[in-house]
Amino acid sequence: MGKQNRVAIYYILEGVLQQDTGGLEIRLVKNIVSLASDQMRETQEATNEVKVAASNTLVTLASCYFDHVMYELRCHLKPPKLPEEFILVTLGNLSSAYARKCIPFVRVTLNTMFSMLEFVKDGRLRQAFCGVLEQWSRAVRLFLANWEKCSFPKVGQLRLCNHFLPVYTHVTSNWLTCEEPELKQAIIKALGPMMSLLLHKEEYQDQIFEHLSWLLEQYNENTDVFHVTKSLSQLLEVSGEYKIPLPDGKFQAICSALHNQICSQARPLSMENHTELVHCIVQLARSSPEDLIAFLNSQLKIKNEAVRVTSLKLLRAIVDADLPETRPKKCLIVKAVKSTFSDQNATVRKAVLHFIQRLLSLQSVENCAAWDMVAHVFTEFSVSTSKLAIPEENTIQTLCTDILQCLDTSVTGMTQVLWPRLLEYVVPVQYTGTLKTLCRCLRELAEKKQQEGKEAACLDYGGPVKLPTPQGLLARLLVVASSPYAGEGHGCAALQLLQALHQNIHVAVGEMWEVKIPSLLQYIEGNTENSLDHVQWEHMLLQFLRTSLGMIDDSAWSSQISLELNQQMASYTSPSREKSFLYKALGTSLAVCQDLGHVKSQLHQFLKATDYMEAPERQGVISILALSAESHLDLTLNALQEFGAAMSKVKISGLIGRLKDYHHGRRDKTRSTLMLTYSSVAVHAPKEQLLSRVEADITRNILLHYRASCQVLGITVANKDMNLKLTLIQNVMEISCAILETRDSQEFEFSYKLELLGYMLDFIKQEPLDSLASPVRYQAVLAIGHLSKLKPSLTLEENRELLGQCFKSIFPLPPLEKMKEEDGTAKDALHIQSLYVRSLEALGKLVETLLEEEPTADWFQEMFDLLRTWFSSGKEWERERALQASTQLLTAYQEVVHSTTQETFHQFGSLIGAIAPYSCDSLATSRQWVVDCISCLLCIQGQPMNLGSAEEELRCLREELTAAPDPEALFQASSKMARVVSEYFPPEQATAFIEATVESMLSASPTCATAAGLWMKVILKECGDAMLDKVPAIVDIIYSHMATIQEGSLRQFLLEAVSILAHHHLEAVISSLLSNHLPMDSYTSELWRSLGGDPLLATQVLQVLIEKIKTSTSQEESITSETETDRHLAAAEPLSATCAIFEVVSAQQSSKAVQELLPELFPVLLQQVSRTSGQKMPLPRISSWSLFQKDQQHTEGNPCRFSVQALESVLSKARNERLVRVLRTQKTWILLENPQTHHEGVCLLVSGLLRFGLITLEIIQSLLPWVNSPMENFRITGTAFLAQLMTDPMLREKKLLKSVLRILEERSQDRNSIVRQMAVRGLGNIVDGAPVKVKKYKKFLLDILIGALHDVFSSEVIGESMKALAKVLKELKEKDIGSSFKDLTEQIRAYFDDENDGLRSVAFVLFGILAQLTKKKWKAYFAEQVRKSWVILLLHLQDPSPEVSMECRATFHLCFPFLGLKRLQHAINKHLGGRAELKPEELQVDICRHLAKENAELLENLYSTTIASFSSSWEGIRAGAANLAGIILEHTDTQRMKWLDLEHLLMSLRVLEKDPSPTVQLVATELISDICPGRALGE
Repeated sequence: MGKQNRVAIYYILEGVLQQDTGGLEIRLVKNIVSLASDQMRETQEATNEVKVAASNTLVTLASCYFDHVMYELRCHLKPPKLPEEFILVTLGNLSSAYARKCIPFVRVTLNTMFSMLEFVKDGRLRQAFCGVLEQWSRAVRLFLANWEKCSFPKVGQLRLCNHFLPVYTHVTSNWLTCEEPELKQAIIKALGPMMSLLLHKEEYQDQIFEHLSWLLEQYNENTDVFHVTKSLSQLLEVSGEYKIPLPDGKFQAICSALHNQICSQARPLSMENHTELVHCIVQLARSSPEDLIAFLNSQLKIKNEAVRVTSLKLLRAIVDADLPETRPKKCLIVKAVKSTFSDQNATVRKAVLHFIQRLLSLQSVENCAAWDMVAHVFTEFSVSTSKLAIPEENTIQTLCTDILQCLDTSVTGMTQVLWPRLLEYVVPVQYTGTLKTLCRCLRELAEKKQQEGKEAACLDYGGPVKLPTPQGLLARLLVVASSPYAGEGHGCAALQLLQALHQNIHVAVGEMWEVKIPSLLQYIEGNTENSLDHVQWEHMLLQFLRTSLGMIDDSAWSSQISLELNQQMASYTSPSREKSFLYKALGTSLAVCQDLGHVKSQLHQFLKATDYMEAPERQGVISILALSAESHLDLTLNALQEFGAAMSKVKISGLIGRLKDYHHGRRDKTRSTLMLTYSSVAVHAPKEQLLSRVEADITRNILLHYRASCQVLGITVANKDMNLKLTLIQNVMEISCAILETRDSQEFEFSYKLELLGYMLDFIKQEPLDSLASPVRYQAVLAIGHLSKLKPSLTLEENRELLGQCFKSIFPLPPLEKMKEEDGTAKDALHIQSLYVRSLEALGKLVETLLEEEPTADWFQEMFDLLRTWFSSGKEWERERALQASTQLLTAYQEVVHSTTQETFHQFGSLIGAIAPYSCDSLATSRQWVVDCISCLLCIQGQPMNLGSAEEELRCLREELTAAPDPEALFQASSKMARVVSEYFPPEQATAFIEATVESMLSASPTCATAAGLWMKVILKECGDAMLDKVPAIVDIIYSHMATIQEGSLRQFLLEAVSILAHHHLEAVISSLLSNHLPMDSYTSELWRSLGGDPLLATQVLQVLIEKIKTSTSQEESITSETETDRHLAAAEPLSATCAIFEVVSAQQSSKAVQELLPELFPVLLQQVSRTSGQKMPLPRISSWSLFQKDQQHTEGNPCRFSVQALESVLSKARNERLVRVLRTQKTWILLENPQTHHEGVCLLVSGLLRFGLITLEIIQSLLPWVNSPMENFRITGTAFLAQLMTDPMLREKKLLKSVLRILEERSQDRNSIVRQMAVRGLGNIVDGAPVKVKKYKKFLLDILIGALHDVFSSEVIGESMKALAKVLKELKEKDIGSSFKDLTEQIRAYFDDENDGLRSVAFVLFGILAQLTKKKWKAYFAEQVRKSWVILLLHLQDPSPEVSMECRATFHLCFPFLGLKRLQHAINKHLGGRAELKPEELQVDICRHLAKENAELLENLYSTTIASFSSSWEGIRAGAANLAGIILEHTDTQRMKWLDLEHLLMSLRVLEKDPSPTVQLVATELISDICPGRALGE
């Protein structure tokens, strides 16, 4: 059986045995024990994995059959024979699993083992013995700890210990010197449990302590120190528990070793080892606490971070253990810790704080100097507050806060420690972060003291503890309460502390505070930081202060609190909510104070001492004076008057000084502050005194300061100072509100109203329209609204101009998101958003106010006209603003105007169209306003009728729109509302409704635009039957808006509207589309596409369009005269119809209609492609060129592209996507639309159609007449069609070949060169389509094709003729060519030096074909032609064109045999045969060598032709000729070759030296230097 199978079986068996309860047969148990025992002891077959599984099975079996298993194991403990390793492993595991069952076997087992130890030499077996000792020692310890639970006879503790002594002695005497790491670990693990057992007997202790040194030494060894610590821990537990003292030397050694282990950075300390080390220290504290504290104190004096931190942590652990032995020593511990207070190391400081935290969490803090610890926490908190930029200081401060939060006043001795000294830390600002805990502790302590008696609760302000004054405490706690949610909610704690300290603040406030403070607390608890109205909260606190001071009724006390408030002001940063509240509290205290002299002096002091360059101080002095005016109006106004007059009298000498003063702005800031103070005084002044002072004493002075601020060096300038504007705006609002709050406001004529309105409008006009950076705009609008309520009233024209200017200032602003993006930071974005929202709210309030002031129908219409111009803006916030204003207007109109006049309402359709789409606005409030508007409109429209259930339906729909979870739900609800409205819709207002609805689709909100489309569809469906006379106007409206409505789903609504109309009135819709928008633009295309998408209409529309094109073509061909302009412009009607076909076909869902109409569509569209090739767009029949846009359907200037696209679309829709892909890959469509390549495109198109079998006889017959058309385009297209058709057997099979050949013969003489070219190509293509007919028509073909070589007007015709000849000649033999051979050969040679690469290339190919054809008849003639041409061929092996060079190489190889140089043929074959790279110079050298020896005549021919090539037009040929001349010269005997004229050669080379090409120059110069070696370079 395999190893894995055995292991699996043991695992299964083990699982079964775990469920056994003792019911197995004994025979079976013995078999299992025997089998497992045998396999544990196998030395060869069984692996460790099998042995482990067998051992585990025995341990599991012992749960119910312990004696059987133990018996088996003991049977194998027979000294002197040593047991197998897994016998010992199993024995140890038994003691771990069944400790109490093993106790009876301790003596016999240990004795047996002891008798074997001296024979054990193997390291693994020694490890196994140590494992047994360790586990049996633990079993005995467990037994001793649970003595009473044993069921068998009791065994004496010391007797059990005695059994371990021999084995312990043997191990420590013989095995400690081992070097094996694994064995040493096993020994260490065994020593701990054994030493802890033997330590119980006094006579063994010395021996145990002796081996303690060896155990400590293991910390220095490279071993796992955790087991060292664990063994030491077991020993120290016994020592501490049974008060067994450690020898002095050993104690210190242990302390040092443990301390060093924790401190050491040499090796990482595992968490389990660290925990065990600390446990050891705690055990040492049990046996000798004073010695341990002294040791740790000595370590704290060492200036080392790790040492100190470790010592502090150990002291904390000792305190945390709260041992009876260490409790009396807490003072010593605290004293030791205090010695580190001066250490600035952050880690040490944190360790100290952790110690304090633990100390203060004990159940008692008596007699341990706890206050010093608490004070140190506050000190650390204060220190870290100034260094919060450092991360560690943040951690320290958090730790300080945690310590204070955990202070428990119920702990014994804590009250005496903290009361009343904690009060020292309430007022200083640096301890603000601790206030919540402070207030909580102090409240609990105060309540405890109150329980002890009134006297115990009273504070001794003259005692040793320096306590804050009652005024200081009240001021500080109120300031803290002003920010109730700061500091984790210390506001509530501050108020609760105030209530607890009421008798220590003042006896007069107790009863009032018992009522007021709970209500304040309830207000805080009922809100959150976000929902709290801070203005209201501050007002409540100030009212609380005012009431408290009124209850105290002591001027001296009130004066003192004002001084205390003033004194605390310096402690707070500016700006801060706390300091702002301090100013207000100070003003309140002055208002209550009856000492007018004190109040006056304080007001003057603040006016003079304030730093007006600092905004918080400016606002502070405003608060002080405004609040003081509540009780001292005259005194405050006089103080302001005196200060302002004194400031005006101060003269700044010199221009420079005045400029400096202006630049710094101190004086302007002061005037601005005074202006704000005046208006704030107006707000707080007693109402009965205000009207008599508001103009002369307040408004006049405000304007005096404003005008003075608008002067520079005494000259009045335009105000561009935003802050000054905001100041005057705030003045206007505060004064207006103050006047309106008086009893006689409606009778009061405010003389400054028009002047102030002028200022406000100027401010609005000056605001930029492309940004929203300041609050000037919205605050000015609010100010106008406030002023509008005052008398005298404005005229209707003045109100319209005022409102219109406000609209113009806010409506054109960019989108909110855009403005936020431009400002960059998140903070700026929030600011912009706030300004924007406030601007809209201000505008809405102004609209409502103005309507209320002038509730007439005319004013309503004026206001709505102003709003309506902005409804189509599409900007979300503008829509919301307009809807807000519209809701207010319509509601007011219904209630105030229409309900009384009952006038006929003519604007229902246009208003519904303008407002209804916003029923799906993204904002729920906007949707609600829309429903409200529509409700009002229906009520107005339906007053003569009975609305019935419409009102109830609208109410339900309003709820649906408000709670709609997604846009789809919105659309459904909006559509329902449209159906409700359709019942009351007046048909005569349909056009106005459609116009307004389509304009509403321009909204930026997709849902609103979609709603507009839904409303349009519903109204058209429900009321469309009555709209026949409105169809042209409606289609025109839809078309005119397609340019601005680009979003897909919205355009779909427009298209669906046309389709809906078409279903109602098809003829009217088609007539409208065909009579307009020519040439067709993308919007008309979309409208056609919408009809094409309707399967009921598409086929009919296509048939009509085909007839339109056919009719137009017939008319065009019947016209005999046309202007030059007309010929170059595409015909409008067929072009429009063609574009319509493209759109209709593109939109069709099914290909059936196109497939059926393909035989008609293809010829019509190809004819249209041909007709428009090279033409320009027709003159527009629409009013503006702006409607033409460049896109993929309609590109200005190329109408042919439209026809090509239509043809491509038809083929694609006919389910020929593969064909279209092939044609697109071949760029067929691009070639088709280009007049220069149109014929090539036609060929590729026909090739593809033939390949896919789409060319039918019907199509051929449709196109045959084109070749005789008077229109060149048709002839080109038709001839190209036939030329490509010639490649297919169809013509022969359909018996059309002969007639087509005659047609091509005629077209080969056409006046148009492209027609001639296509005719020639078609004749050549007979080789592909009917190769068997080539010989039949050979003379016919050769005559035409050779004749085409003489075409003097078109190189393309010549090239095409050569290609055709190349194809035809390959099908013929020499005898088939006849007398044409000579003419053909000479014509071909004429193009060897043609500038056209293509002609040269095909000429060489054709010459090579002739070489292959030439056999007998023309061999001599052709050989002569080769002798005339071979040098040219040789030179063209270096032709600039790689393609020409390659063809020349092949031709030269074919022609060379005609030269008769048989001896040279092998060399030629070597150079030209195969595909190896040609080396022309080597070939030329071989030829020259041979000719110099064998054929001087041919060499002379070579030389003369080479010299003639010096004048070639190609740089490469000239350079090659010069180089060849050099080779000839090199291999020629000039004496023998008389024809070699060196002078003529040098003359020719000197000409080449001046060649434009540097390459030619270089070759010529080198050759000259070779001929004349002494000639200087450059001569």
